[in-house]
Amino acid sequence: MYTLVIPVNNSPMTIRELLNESMIELGAELYSKDEALDELIRLQKKGGMIEHPRALKREIVARERRGNTAAGYRIAIPDVAHSGSARTSISVITVKDGVDYGAPDRRKVKLIFMIVGKSGSDEHKRVKAQLQKLLCDPVFTAQLCAAQDQKAFLAMIDHKENRHVTQPPR
Repeated sequence: MYTLVIPVNNSPMTIRELLNESMIELGAELYSKDEALDELIRLQKKGGMIEHPRALKREIVARERRGNTAAGYRIAIPDVAHSGSARTSISVITVKDGVDYGAPDRRKVKLIFMIVGKSGSDEHKRVKAQLQKLLCDPVFTAQLCAAQDQKAFLAMIDHKENRHVTQPPR
């Protein structure tokens, strides 16, 4: 049995290792995509991952202009290589009533993961691909949205990653 992991900084790393309690907000009462992005950026700052929130906001807005990061199924995963980030990190919010994020299915987004990678690297794209694999299960994403606290949220991610198995190479 093999655990599916993604190499970050040349070593295997799981999504769970990029998350911490201080960068997760559950049941946020937000009313727009812009407010959601601001809150995710605030969590990045709170977690000590960035120093210049305004710079990250400019970069993430420019990223959104190149293509909306709403994945449908009430999920969005904005991602960017940020000039002021030393390492890849993830902030996440669940939004109580959802926000209009311009999703392809036109449904309000309730679960938003912001991936901030270091400048000059594409590791945030690899992390996003790994995260998308975890979030393709609608039952799992509903459970994440219903998490009562950050510890439960992290435990669900950890459990899902440890159950997500790939076939051995042939």
